[in-house]
Amino acid sequence: MKKLFTYLFVAITMIIAGCSESFDDSKIWDKLNDHESRIAKLEELCKQMNTNISSLQAIVKALQNNDYVTGVTPITKEGETVGYTITFTKSQPITIYHGEDGKDGSTPIIGVKQDTDNIYYWTLNGEWLLDANGNKIKAQGTDGKDGQDGANGEDGANGSDGKDGITPQLKIENDYWYISYDNGASWTQLGKATGEDGDSFFSDIKINEDSIILYLIDGTAIEILRKVNLDVIFSLEEPISALPNETYEVSYTIVGGGENPIIEVFTKDGYTVTINKNDKFSGKIVITTPDVIRNSNIIILVSDGGKNSITRFIVMSERVLHIATATYTAKGEGGILPITITSNIDYTISIDEQVSDWISVPEFVRAFTEDKIQQLVISPNPDMAFRYGSVKFIDEQGNIEQSIHITQEPVGYKYVALQSGESLKDFITTSEAMDIIWLEISGHLESASDFNFITSGFPSLKKLDIGQTLLTVIPMGPGSFDDNTTIETVILPQNLTELKYLGFQRSNIKSIEIPNSVTSIVAYCFSDCKNLMGVITLPSGMTEISAGLFQGCENITGVELPTNLTTIRPNAFKNTGLTSISFPNSVEIIDTEAFYGCKNLSGQLILPANLRTIGAWAFSGECEVDYYNQITPCNKLSGDLIIPANVTEISREAFTGCPFSGKLDLNENLELIGYRAFAGCQFIGDLVIPDSVQTIGAEAFYNCVAFDGTLTLGASVTEMLDNVFVKKRINRISTTTENIFQTVYCRDKFPTAFSVVWSNGVITMYDPFYYIRNLYVPTGTSSLYRSAWSYIKKGHIEEYEF
Repeated sequence: MKKLFTYLFVAITMIIAGCSESFDDSKIWDKLNDHESRIAKLEELCKQMNTNISSLQAIVKALQNNDYVTGVTPITKEGETVGYTITFTKSQPITIYHGEDGKDGSTPIIGVKQDTDNIYYWTLNGEWLLDANGNKIKAQGTDGKDGQDGANGEDGANGSDGKDGITPQLKIENDYWYISYDNGASWTQLGKATGEDGDSFFSDIKINEDSIILYLIDGTAIEILRKVNLDVIFSLEEPISALPNETYEVSYTIVGGGENPIIEVFTKDGYTVTINKNDKFSGKIVITTPDVIRNSNIIILVSDGGKNSITRFIVMSERVLHIATATYTAKGEGGILPITITSNIDYTISIDEQVSDWISVPEFVRAFTEDKIQQLVISPNPDMAFRYGSVKFIDEQGNIEQSIHITQEPVGYKYVALQSGESLKDFITTSEAMDIIWLEISGHLESASDFNFITSGFPSLKKLDIGQTLLTVIPMGPGSFDDNTTIETVILPQNLTELKYLGFQRSNIKSIEIPNSVTSIVAYCFSDCKNLMGVITLPSGMTEISAGLFQGCENITGVELPTNLTTIRPNAFKNTGLTSISFPNSVEIIDTEAFYGCKNLSGQLILPANLRTIGAWAFSGECEVDYYNQITPCNKLSGDLIIPANVTEISREAFTGCPFSGKLDLNENLELIGYRAFAGCQFIGDLVIPDSVQTIGAEAFYNCVAFDGTLTLGASVTEMLDNVFVKKRINRISTTTENIFQTVYCRDKFPTAFSVVWSNGVITMYDPFYYIRNLYVPTGTSSLYRSAWSYIKKGHIEEYEF
């Protein structure tokens, strides 16, 4: 047809050329070129439609053969998709095209449709395509029936024994469409084909994961399954983190394995594996681990019973939850604390309830089964102290547990390690020192200038820890901390043997930690530290507490004395806030005013068994009201008082004003009871002055108003001074004088001759008693007592056999 137009064009051109030399033939050429282009497009359209017909029949054949689509590749023209190439598992690839609506003509719409007999038949413009006898034309063969041999290599769809379904063919001739049902032996005219483009048989294609769906122009949808490769799917997609001697189950499903797939397992490294089948395609793989877990692969071999097979692995690994660092330190300001974790399992984080107010896990962080950085959130530390907490990491089954311990510094904490010859100023600038609250120093703190820098250059410093410095004696001068008003806590070096200077006298420290290595502390070292509080623990190596060591420390409530202590020097705890005192039995001397003015002392006072000396005012205090000459209690001591056997003297005013509420037990070796030794005490019951006592000082038991028993005087008393056993009740109007005891037993066969004092020519007789209602004396001595004690207002005198 193309050659015919060419011949016509040449003839017409020659005729016109012979008529006129000036004739314009451009319009003719344009028409001819346009006509030729249109004819080329029609020929291309016809070719594509025949291709689509063959492809459509191949699709029907693939459906009947249970074939699978293995690939869909777009065909593009000038950047647009105009069709697709479809490949199959068994069949040859096919090509389908889609077009646009035709212009100025009609385009036959060839299609296929499945009838009620489940056989696909050809359609033309939506109607069944009929042969000369009016029968529907099959698009697929049926067991060799109703089919014809394909010609020119063009087979029909799915016939057998050479009997295939019929394949229609299209052509355009003389601007008309023609169709043939007999492979081109005869042709039937359909309609004019003057349009440039025509409709495809296919309106759309949808590509799914497991199939493709072809939509024909008449609305027919043809679905073809995509090829599923042989595979086995496990219920676990990641390695099994295993424990020894445990059993693990892994579900499996075989796909693409045909009707009778085969599954086998192979193992090593002590693992035991069995297969429990649900059916031909699914089941469970049961794995039992050995005593010792080794990283290993369980080999799974799957085949389709033919030449196709695949190998898969179930990876076994030791269950790991490991934190390399068990201890962490967090800054006082708080923030994010990173924890490095090696793990191949899911885990949970458990935080102790006691520390959950300052350690937490951020909401945006969760546990992953991989090596990672786990973040913890640490709140700012509000206290001037380290605080401590624990966090546990536990696997999902609770079988593995790892713990970490967190120490949080106080805000403003600074640690400095000094080398020999280095100055503290080499590490801390003046500006940095402004914000330091807690300073910890280790190493070589050697110079007094460093101590001056500490006490004067840190305006915010509250705690000084020099516990790790290499010092045996602190190089500081007297009153080094005098001018510092902020330092509250001092921790001394761990190797310190001696506190040589009065560096802490009158300082504002609240607590002091004295290392156990100290054996000697200079007198008055901590005197008048008004803010020092709590219980003081003294090193076990100290045998002597120096004079005035804690004098004036009003807020000290207790002291732990060294176990080998022998001596407590004068004023050691004078005017402190001690509430109780417990002595080791090794103490031999409690010196003058050692516990003078300790007004908060309470409970029973148990003196050490080896005590030899009780110094003057040892437990007394400023408790006298001079105007009335009466004594008010100096402390809150109660219970009995037992004077140990080695004590020979009770010095003056040793226990003045102590309100003991029990009995007084004086030992058999006592020789002297000093002036006002027990004045104002509240003993009850009987009082026995041992035979060993020779001297009883004036007012020794003055105003001991609570005695409610008898008095027994020992056989060796040679001197009793004024008002020893007198009680006076004084008010603004009058004074009432009474004897403490109404009944007195005197064991001395030679009555004491009371001394006479000459003062300005006036004779004053010492009067230890005021009035005795009942006096019992040794047999045969009553007349001597009447003579010697004639000035005493005696009551009844009776001799008594002692």
